[in-house]
Amino acid sequence: MQATLGGSLAVARAPARAVGSAATRATPFVAAARSVAPRSSRQQLRAAATAAAPEAPAAASRPEPSHGTAAESYAVVEIGGHQLVVEEGRWYTVNRLEVAPGSRIQLGRVLALKQGGQFSVGQPYVEGATVEAEVLEELKGPKVIIYKMKAKKHFRRTNGHRQPLTKILVTKITQ
Repeated sequence: MQATLGGSLAVARAPARAVGSAATRATPFVAAARSVAPRSSRQQLRAAATAAAPEAPAAASRPEPSHGTAAESYAVVEIGGHQLVVEEGRWYTVNRLEVAPGSRIQLGRVLALKQGGQFSVGQPYVEGATVEAEVLEELKGPKVIIYKMKAKKHFRRTNGHRQPLTKILVTKITQ
């Protein structure tokens, strides 16, 4: 017994009579219809998408990960209350530093250093290691909305905050 509802195949079940009787067993056609017909609209969409889209090799379409290769030299520095893994020639955004744009700074709080295949960890800082950087610009981070509310008291307050940031370019890592 079958009926068409909205373009999909719906199967009506016969009332169960006795356990193991012929009435409770599904015919081959009904069993096939149950296994093929999607049960929800999400399954219908998924079935339509997989049927319409040709399969392509997944490995060829994916780009290579940017973090796949380790840099030859890098340092872990403490700057602006945070720890950063920095490499030469890359720029980083850190919390606001009280330095004018265009000036050069030295970061002496180097926690770890890898240079020339050698890795050294400081206790707490690596002796004699410095990271030189150039301050590129001062900027502000994205706006964060703060909303305070007290229920049933007619108290609503909205504030915004943009974190002041500094963009630096790491020019040299020395030990």
